[in-house]
Amino acid sequence: MSTQSILQRARARQAQEAERALETPHPATPSVLPSESEPASSPSPFATDFPPSLSLGVINQARRNQLRNFGEKALKKVKLDTDCEAEFRTYIETPNQDERNVMQFLHTLQLESLLNKSLQTHISTWKSSPALLRTMRKFIWAMLLLPNVAYYAGTNENTIIEAMRKSNIPDLPPVDSIECEGLVKDVAREYSVQRSTFKKKVSETLPDKKVDIATLSAALVAHSERVNATLGLRFRVALIRLLCTRGYTNAEFWPKVDEELFNLRAGGSGDLVTALQIIYEDDGQTHGDPAQSKHKTGDGVGQGSPSWLRNLSSLVPHIQRFSRRQGTKRKRPVDFDMPANDDDSETRAQPDDDTDDPEPAGGSATD
Repeated sequence: MSTQSILQRARARQAQEAERALETPHPATPSVLPSESEPASSPSPFATDFPPSLSLGVINQARRNQLRNFGEKALKKVKLDTDCEAEFRTYIETPNQDERNVMQFLHTLQLESLLNKSLQTHISTWKSSPALLRTMRKFIWAMLLLPNVAYYAGTNENTIIEAMRKSNIPDLPPVDSIECEGLVKDVAREYSVQRSTFKKKVSETLPDKKVDIATLSAALVAHSERVNATLGLRFRVALIRLLCTRGYTNAEFWPKVDEELFNLRAGGSGDLVTALQIIYEDDGQTHGDPAQSKHKTGDGVGQGSPSWLRNLSSLVPHIQRFSRRQGTKRKRPVDFDMPANDDDSETRAQPDDDTDDPEPAGGSATD
């Protein structure tokens, strides 16, 4: 009889002994009995003692068989599709524990990816209504024209949303819902477009030195139904017109305006007012005396103003400044359905951070 056949018989006998051991377990006598105060831990369903004469390979094979049987019994208690059942059987038939851990971690990541895709799909289906878009533009133009706005390229989008919620504007998604991401994107896009239009209208007056600051401010407030052309607004418009002559790129412009305001505030509110007044007077020498204009200054936001405007005016001084452009560029979708209105030509303007070509000093700027 060959050595190979003897070895085969020996392995077959060991396998039979292992099977009998599974059917008739031999519990080991514990050397230390558990105390009454400490309940004995539940034994593992796979913690079977095998005779010491069995080889490690036979024991491992027996335990794999036991794991497979246990898995098949557990599988009958749940309802899975065919693919999931196949993956589960692959898992319980994998002998190496490290390999099973890798498989389990991989499936966890797969589940996370599926959940993220589901959330993104849900977010992408939310869309601002035409009425809500018109309301956004109303708040945005009012913000751009308020003389107490802290900055123009900071947390303006969040402030607009906060003001709309404070004013009980309908059609807004619930706070902290996943649809809020779509709302933020819509407000950010609209703010970029309308702010671009604001700058464009100021820049277009540079070649013609005859457009005084009073006439320009009156043209700007025509875009907001309840904001008046105050002296403070004229100061701000004069500053913006001055910075339009410095050749900043479109992406740089509004952060540069904020930087200028930040530096002017460094010495206190008195320095800011005095500096803006000087800029206003210099603008009058270049573009014409506003006192000679037919347009007069109006009252600021007060008790007679609508509540939504008072809410906005109370929030804009607290806008936080960004030291540099943060986030990615925002572009309006090509298929975005804009409602028809008198300001349609303005809403079609491009956002003010899409073009990096420098503007000629003193020339017009196309945003």
